[in-house]
Amino acid sequence: MLRSLDLRRLVTVGLAGAALTVALGCEKESEVKQPETDPTTKVFDDFAKRVDAYLKLRKSIVDSVGDLDPTKSQSEIATRSTALAQGVIAARSQAKPGDIFTAEFATIVATLVKEEYRRRSISVQETRGDQQDELPDFQPTVNQMYPTTYPLATFPATLLPLLPSLPEQLEYRVVQHYLVLRDVEANVILDFMPNAVPMT
Repeated sequence: MLRSLDLRRLVTVGLAGAALTVALGCEKESEVKQPETDPTTKVFDDFAKRVDAYLKLRKSIVDSVGDLDPTKSQSEIATRSTALAQGVIAARSQAKPGDIFTAEFATIVATLVKEEYRRRSISVQETRGDQQDELPDFQPTVNQMYPTTYPLATFPATLLPLLPSLPEQLEYRVVQHYLVLRDVEANVILDFMPNAVPMT
């Protein structure tokens, strides 16, 4: 009777041990098979979080100045835009280059853009050289109002797919070799990165 009971205990313990071994083995195998996060994806995800943080700040300012009403007069729309810009600049008084365009982001984007330029044909590169003179040539700074004396040059269509998408409130702009992040309605430069676009 005792031998039979001991035998059952041994079988139970053995099965439990085997089950535990299998479970641990599966867990280790699962850990090994988990793919590593792509560095570019990680950096772009961080960029998206920084953009979201700005949008939350911006919403609090919009709540104060009011939503854009396209039915208003141009004068009233301009007054609201100025109020929004002043609110953004005041709320981001401590902002500095790299707060949104981090060093990691800048490195990846500059590499992607340079690779895209190298793939261009000679004729396209020459066209780029002709268009270079049309680009704004001022020195961008954080919290600067985008100078209205310079045109908003069309952003290169071939570069846009390389960059993370932006909400409608923001846009990318090229100022000489700088990549600029601009608030559309406020007309404020939120961040910039130098040497983003090759000079010809």
